Amino acid sequence: MELIIIIFSVFFAVFLAVISIREKNREGKKLAAELLSRLPGSQRKRRLPEKNTNHHKTGWQILTVAGRLFVPKNIARLVDRHLAMANLPLKGEEFLALVLIIGLTAGVFFGLLAENIILGILAAAISGYLAFFTLRIAKAKRLSRFNDQIGDALVIISNSLRSGFSFLQAMQMVKQEMPLPISREFDVTLQEMNWGIPTEEALNNLTRRVDSEDLDLVVTALLIQRQVGGNLAEVIDNIANTIRERVRIKGEIKTLTAQSRISGLIIGLLPAVLTGILYLINPAYISILFTTAFGLLLISMALASQVVGFIIIKKIIDIKI
Repeated sequence: MELIIIIFSVFFAVFLAVISIREKNREGKKLAAELLSRLPGSQRKRRLPEKNTNHHKTGWQILTVAGRLFVPKNIARLVDRHLAMANLPLKGEEFLALVLIIGLTAGVFFGLLAENIILGILAAAISGYLAFFTLRIAKAKRLSRFNDQIGDALVIISNSLRSGFSFLQAMQMVKQEMPLPISREFDVTLQEMNWGIPTEEALNNLTRRVDSEDLDLVVTALLIQRQVGGNLAEVIDNIANTIRERVRIKGEIKTLTAQSRISGLIIGLLPAVLTGILYLINPAYISILFTTAFGLLLISMALASQVVGFIIIKKIIDIKI
């Protein structure tokens, strides 16, 4: 336990030191800017760019500093993409720093509370997993809302094209008439086109940001139509009908596989629930699992079996359309 306390203390000591250095540098820059603005002959006051005041708070500084110190840039870039897909206002390095702080805090707290370093490590791992699981849930919910809106967006685009509007004007109508998240993604695509990015590249960027199979089908059909020509409104109507049929079939499959999914959820939660109940009833009886080598081996085998069973059930109910 002394080692955990030392690591925890050193970690926050480094944070406080780096944050104090950053504050001194920022105050020095402000002072230099004020001195430059007082020089004679200056036509205007020279100021440093003003930043969002929210990022000057200590919490944001801790996340930023921790991310830059402990998070590799290539990993942060990968997380950036998932955060954008989930529409979370965090950078990759800030999110990973937040996971690191939460995991370290949970590990130290439960390790000291139970006086067991194994339990502390397990608590840190679970807290980190829950953070990424929350990110995955947020991304899945946003993707589901986007897929539910694609059909209506295609109808708007098709009707706009039949009314004589151009494709860009039709996308503008989707941006104005549709709710989030599809309106925001179309807004970003329109901004890219206005900045001079080719239409094909802007549409490909849209598919990479959203990562939707239905949207990928739409963009592929649009790109082919731009090369070979044809009635764009009719093409979009056909795609809309295809997507509606896919949504209907997915709903039927979800209904038919509901029993398997609930069974997997119950089987997965049952060991954890029973362990918690036994710990409340007789802590000395269940603590043998966490304090002996054979008990830790059984826990490891049980967790491995849980993971294998989860993967098998997911493969069974995951039907590609």
